[in-house]
Amino acid sequence: MKKLTAALLIFVSAFALTTAVYAANQNDVSDWKEMLPMMKQMHPNLSEKQLKEMYEHCRMNGDQTMEQM
Repeated sequence: MKKLTAALLIFVSAFALTTAVYAANQNDVSDWKEMLPMMKQMHPNLSEKQLKEMYEHCRMNGDQTMEQM
């Protein structure tokens, strides 16, 4: 009985962790699509490629970027 309970606990934990990682990775694309109109409005002179680079830079250096502001 103890082995079954331990196996079930491990399975549920692994499933929850896998789901969380999957959800975190899927959110990146939708964030970019949601941010693009606002970024175009704030920076009308930049191309979409430049906006994407800015977005990725901010995502990678989020805490440091906010501290500099």
